[in-house]
Amino acid sequence: MDNLSSQSKNRLYFKTTLVVLLLLRQLNVFGQNHIFLPVDSLFKKAEENSITLNASRQKISISHYNTEIAKDKQLPSIESSALLGYISNGAVWTKSFDYMETINLPHIMNNYSVSAGVLVFGGKKLRNDVAKSKLEEQLASLDYKKDKEDIQFLLLSKYLDIFTLQNQRKVFQQNIDLAKQQYSNVEKLSKEGMVTRNDLIRSKLHITDLELQLTTVRNDILINSHDLSVVIGLPDSSIIDVDTTLYDKYYENNAYQNYVDSSNKTPEIQAALQKMKIAEKNIAIANAEKAPKVSLYAEDMLARPYLNTLDPIPQDIYWHYFTGGVKLTYNISNLYTTKKEVNKAKSNLKLAETEKDLLAQKTEMQIHKSYVKLFEAKDKFHTLQESYLLAQDNYRIVTQKYMNQLAIMTDVMDASTALLSSQLNMTNARINIIYEWYQLMKVSGNWEF
Repeated sequence: MDNLSSQSKNRLYFKTTLVVLLLLRQLNVFGQNHIFLPVDSLFKKAEENSITLNASRQKISISHYNTEIAKDKQLPSIESSALLGYISNGAVWTKSFDYMETINLPHIMNNYSVSAGVLVFGGKKLRNDVAKSKLEEQLASLDYKKDKEDIQFLLLSKYLDIFTLQNQRKVFQQNIDLAKQQYSNVEKLSKEGMVTRNDLIRSKLHITDLELQLTTVRNDILINSHDLSVVIGLPDSSIIDVDTTLYDKYYENNAYQNYVDSSNKTPEIQAALQKMKIAEKNIAIANAEKAPKVSLYAEDMLARPYLNTLDPIPQDIYWHYFTGGVKLTYNISNLYTTKKEVNKAKSNLKLAETEKDLLAQKTEMQIHKSYVKLFEAKDKFHTLQESYLLAQDNYRIVTQKYMNQLAIMTDVMDASTALLSSQLNMTNARINIIYEWYQLMKVSGNWEF
């Protein structure tokens, strides 16, 4: 019996020392800056500082430039050239390549030209190229919206983790205070000789266990606050204080069909619809290759020497001419290549339609799951709330019985553990309602934060 008591004392001493060392280690840590961060500020900072969203914004900018480039192709093309060169003397041969004579030519050659052209008709290819670029620009914006929602929801999950931990810290502190009060009562009974010293030791060990768990929770708050602060651009030494008014928000359940009907607003489905439109434009662009191209052209030329005559000799003079007209071109190979391109574009359209239908089906299943989970979270919270009230009554009754020598310390420890467990489960379930509601808003296209 004395040996058992000695082991219990050693264990108590070790745990108490460990708690003291950990708390001393935390003194500097908890001197860090606490920053109150509402959810809307969290989302705003995520948008400002996320590297992923920065990359998405750059993609939008690139898509915009592609649209401007496609528009510029509709403008007239203008070219200018200047040439300076050397001309050797000319040799003249007969039809049988018998040498006849050498013609002296001016040896300096230069010419200057300006030409312009504009496509008048090309099967609406340029117009469809511009329309396709605009659709791709809109698609890049939808990709940004999707990335933003994903980042915001990911950070919200981390934010709610901190909320959960801060609630756990409060619960553990309340239970430590309760355990200390119980220890004081046991100490009085021990002095009166009504309980053994073993009860006193077990009561003290219970306090130590709770304090160790509280230290773990505090450290987890530090870790999660640091990670979240780094991502959203706050000082990495910040301790984030969450907005507890989230509890007061009404997390309503609308009719299930309303969520299904609103799912077309999700960035994923909007992007799938844009891809279908792009595929349609690709069909039009492929068909445009079947049409001949009609363009207007004009050219102004100034050149020397004048080489259009050898009689008597070419003249070292500038000559100027202007040409203009209509040019008709047609690639005959398009007769057998364009059909394959059109069929390929039609296949891509069919694939885009199938992917959109598959995405709509997947989204409907996600909405149904989130809808059910939100109801489940609310029901679970109400059930656990009742369990907590029962655990409170049980702890009060068992404690009173112990004080009247009608229960043993094991009963008190069991009641205390049940009370702690029910309180933690209840607070976690309450936050889970918030999480499931935001999840439903995201998958149903109602993420407007």
